[in-house]
Amino acid sequence: MSQLTATESAGARRPRRADAQRNYDRVLEVARAAVAEHGGDIVLEDIARQAGVGIGTLYRHFPNRQALLEAVFLDDAEQLRRVGEEMCEDCDERAPLDLLVEWLRMQMVFGARGRSMGAAVMNAKHTEGSTIQVACLAARDAGAVLLQRAQEAGQVRQAVNISDVLALIHGIIVASDQAEDRAERVERMFDLLVAGLRP
Repeated sequence: MSQLTATESAGARRPRRADAQRNYDRVLEVARAAVAEHGGDIVLEDIARQAGVGIGTLYRHFPNRQALLEAVFLDDAEQLRRVGEEMCEDCDERAPLDLLVEWLRMQMVFGARGRSMGAAVMNAKHTEGSTIQVACLAARDAGAVLLQRAQEAGQVRQAVNISDVLALIHGIIVASDQAEDRAERVERMFDLLVAGLRP
């Protein structure tokens, strides 16, 4: 059995009072924005101040920076799963390929943010049986269902599989990481990826 991380402890998963949940959610929101701007090099005191909570409140939820980064990563992965599952229910109303492309864009943003959180979080992602790994696999499975629906509709080539698509998404993130025209390059490469999905 793998060693539990800070975000996987019993205390971290215990139901919270309404006010505590609001504080927790607010800290995650601020931390997510800080990671987008500064990567994993965030300062807990700054996060607490911007979230409008005391540093003691923050430490009760997240005993260290690693725990906070893992919580942001886990929250993103669970959101990606939820959205993917909701999109599957919309496939009768919207073109499955459009929904898949929308989900892949979310995956790209999520992947870029996860990469910026540093090696420690990425290592937790690959630890067998960890909460983060389980959440990432669940998100991938939701994407796989979206891909299958697009294939059933004849909008995506049958030979395509979700693992290859996500590997290409990761490749786009890595290849564009230091580019001066990062946003434009990411968009061009993503368009090429989508074009390659079509029959």
